[in-house]
Amino acid sequence: MMNILLIEPSFPYPNKSKNQAGEIHRNFVPVGLLKLGALYKEQGADVKLVRGNIEKSDIGFVPTKIFVTSIFTYWSKCVWETVAHYRLLFPRAEITIGGIYATLHHKRQYFKKKLTEYRSHCHVGLHEEAEKYNPDYSLLESDVDHHVTHAMRGCIRRCSFCGTWRIEPKRYDKPVEELVDEIKAVGKNKVIFFDNNFLAHGKIMEMLEGLANIRISGRPISYESQSGFDGRLLLKKPMYANLLKKAGFKNVRIAWDSSFAKHRSIKKQIDVLSNAGYCPKEIAIFMIYNYDTSYETMIRKLDKCSEWGVQINDCRYRPLNAKYDNYDPRKYKAGQTSEDYYIHTKGEWTDKKIRHFRRKVRRHNIWIRYAKDKGFKYDRNMERWSAIRNTFKYYGMGRPSRFALIEKSPTRLNRIRMMNKVKNYNTKKSLPSPDFSDLTKPEIDKKLNLILQEIS
Repeated sequence: MMNILLIEPSFPYPNKSKNQAGEIHRNFVPVGLLKLGALYKEQGADVKLVRGNIEKSDIGFVPTKIFVTSIFTYWSKCVWETVAHYRLLFPRAEITIGGIYATLHHKRQYFKKKLTEYRSHCHVGLHEEAEKYNPDYSLLESDVDHHVTHAMRGCIRRCSFCGTWRIEPKRYDKPVEELVDEIKAVGKNKVIFFDNNFLAHGKIMEMLEGLANIRISGRPISYESQSGFDGRLLLKKPMYANLLKKAGFKNVRIAWDSSFAKHRSIKKQIDVLSNAGYCPKEIAIFMIYNYDTSYETMIRKLDKCSEWGVQINDCRYRPLNAKYDNYDPRKYKAGQTSEDYYIHTKGEWTDKKIRHFRRKVRRHNIWIRYAKDKGFKYDRNMERWSAIRNTFKYYGMGRPSRFALIEKSPTRLNRIRMMNKVKNYNTKKSLPSPDFSDLTKPEIDKKLNLILQEIS
């Protein structure tokens, strides 16, 4: 009998992006490993999935095969630290590295030397056999409320900053009936597509009609496309937007990677989505920065988004061959250099410009979400209230009071202070968040005091 150990290295996910149920990143569940787990379970193997470098005694068996996943190239150090750890623990196990980083770098000499050093192997691209299986979510220590899937593989575009067309060179469209059956079989009321160009599916209209009709436990499904939608396809076929709305797609995003001169085209794309029923502030624009477009031009783009009333998803560029990224958002005043992280000097970017742009985007999004519709300008209290709102969401609570009321109430301020202290501790220790949704304020205070006594 085979013993299969699946490993997700301890990638440095931002705390704000972790799922409140535990260590699993909010959207980046290790779907490739979960499919491998389903494959080997069907073959009768004993399968275990872990995150990070754990002790031998905590695994429960001696693995026959070990599979290590990888994602961003700039987190490659985590991958090799993980391989080294488990090679030392299990000198006879067969270790295979797969995923994005492995696929992009497997031909490089340093990568081959590392494989030899740790007596390991590399799997390039998709695992075709495992792709036939649904992810086995029971392998996760904590449950996730969503199903991750692909409706298609590959992409019709060849963006210079993107690795998709290198990782998935073959285009493949999942049959609509197969996709519908998969979603029904998994049985989750939230589905996130990891497609890199969702609307490029050959039977997109038929697929969207099929998705709209699925019910799980009598309820419709909430859909999301992690990489957003190709706005150029929306302009060619505006009916796609209506079908997306009908199917229940939320968190709608399009990209503005092109020049500022394309702003009229971007506005038309926003109008297509608005005409389908999406409120402008529900729409977000992917914008890559620290790249060829200058800081000054990116600010002009931001100003246009303010005019249109849409949010911005800022994407800091790192080259596909970057093997590290030690950017620290806390060093706003002290600053960092290109020795710490990649700075695109050809585009005249600097550490100061990068940090200033990120701050402008954050303030812009807070203003769009909470103030623009009410005719208010941004002020710092909105940002403070937004942070408090995120804390309330962490505990499953409703909207907090207005900031003006909060800052005048020592009781409220003290409660929020305790909530943040517990939240920060739980996040650091990867512990689940308490559920305060049904508690009264005195009950919340009592619960917080008990937890703080335990962790002090």
